Amino acid sequence: MDRVGFEPTTSGIRSPVKRKYDPRFTKSSPRKESDTASVTPRSLQELQQFCDWLEAQGKTHWTIKQTKNYAKKYGYILNSGNCSDMMTLSPRNRHHAMAALASLAKFQGQYDSFQLLKQSYNLKWSSGQESLQSFNRFFNPELSLESMLQQIAKMISKTPRTMGQIIKFACLTGLRPAEAVESVRLINDKEEFKKYYNAERQALEHFRFPSVFLRQAKKAYISFVTPEMLDMVRYIEPSIAIPTYNAIMLTCRRKGVSMDMRYCRKIFASWLHKHGVSDVLIDLLQGRVGKSVLVNHYLQPGQDYKDKILDAVNGLRKEIEK
Repeated sequence: MDRVGFEPTTSGIRSPVKRKYDPRFTKSSPRKESDTASVTPRSLQELQQFCDWLEAQGKTHWTIKQTKNYAKKYGYILNSGNCSDMMTLSPRNRHHAMAALASLAKFQGQYDSFQLLKQSYNLKWSSGQESLQSFNRFFNPELSLESMLQQIAKMISKTPRTMGQIIKFACLTGLRPAEAVESVRLINDKEEFKKYYNAERQALEHFRFPSVFLRQAKKAYISFVTPEMLDMVRYIEPSIAIPTYNAIMLTCRRKGVSMDMRYCRKIFASWLHKHGVSDVLIDLLQGRVGKSVLVNHYLQPGQDYKDKILDAVNGLRKEIEK
């Protein structure tokens, strides 16, 4: 069976690859354009099988698309043993390429070969500069709470009302951009809404839709919302289409607005922290559950935690609407 991103094999079953050379000292031969630029009918079928496998692993549509593209471009590395092309990528793109190769290697049963390449080229999942990046971000005046609120207000004012309300909703729930769009879609689905919203708890229970909100690496469990927040994104006319995250980005670009909905999530966390909500609760509301024994087995929130969160969120809504 042919493999995604590779030259066709000569047999139907690939035997385990045992490399007895160091890939760093292997002279690479120039790749023919046909090796990567075109895909044969059999490899197209294999590519679809790879995508189906990724979907079975719980990957989202956009993650599958990105992984497929990187695998098509750099999949040959698993056969050639030469990572030179990947070493010239930016840290962010190199991370994406490594993730795609790791997935492809697992799919093909070649993960040991990938590990050998990673060790030979001293490839790391992180750049080692995360602490410095966090330091720079923390003291970056363009990422202060006030600056981000101003940017979000500009985005809301320049986009159509349906899009502006989704941007505001993302700020008030702390959801990731794509999650906020999916949440609004569920709110406007009468049947799904009955399962989604817990009126007694005043909460959107994302965990009830695991295929949407409980992804392999990114999760969202619950968001506390008021009836006013729900009305903000509930559309009376069923004909109104829920705009996608991509549509919001393109609209902001056409309007000449620097668009970054990731600010919404930062604003939510910063605002709640500023108004006395504990770090543990903020982490839980944003889908992060640490490995602390205290958090996982013993810690219980106070009885007023929901009221404190909703008070802070209402204050944030008033600040955005000023």
